[in-house]
Amino acid sequence: MKIYFVRHGKTEWNLERRLQGQKGDSALLPESYQAIERVRQYLDPISFDKVLSSPQQRALTTAKLITDSAVSTDNRLSEWNFGELEGCLITDAIAKYPKEMHDSRFELDKFDGSAFGAESVESVLSRFDALARDLLTADLENVLLVGHGASGTAGIRHLAGFDVAELRTGGGLANNTLTILESGHRHFEMKIWDKVL
Repeated sequence: MKIYFVRHGKTEWNLERRLQGQKGDSALLPESYQAIERVRQYLDPISFDKVLSSPQQRALTTAKLITDSAVSTDNRLSEWNFGELEGCLITDAIAKYPKEMHDSRFELDKFDGSAFGAESVESVLSRFDALARDLLTADLENVLLVGHGASGTAGIRHLAGFDVAELRTGGGLANNTLTILESGHRHFEMKIWDKVL
């Protein structure tokens, strides 16, 4: 089985450098639609057995624009819940919680966002584990997943066998990029990471 993971198009809050998380959901930027069309053209020759999207509107809109296949939502693809920081400018979040924000972007093995009600690393990774188990038992060939930057970066690299300390060493997923995993014997093998189309 191959998993094709696409991060949603760039939004107004991405441009403003705000934390969107699960509750914030700003509109896609006009230029995002051109980038989404490039992803669509790249994926067009592939026949997908299943298409799943995060329920957040920015991801769901992206999913519906990159495929004519039926799109179902799956909460396990939701963005990381950043608690009270959702909607805050990243610079303000860093000023208030410098260590936690540093760890969330560079050292997830040390991240503890309980001070502001954030979801734990273990919670995010368990979501992706459960989703992968369901997909693998469904005997599918090609699956398209549309999700987010923070949860997607951690979850996809986790499925590819990276340790928690290595989940952010490749940087974070950019908007409208494609990552491809292929199932192997012990874990997924990363075929393409964060490809700009």
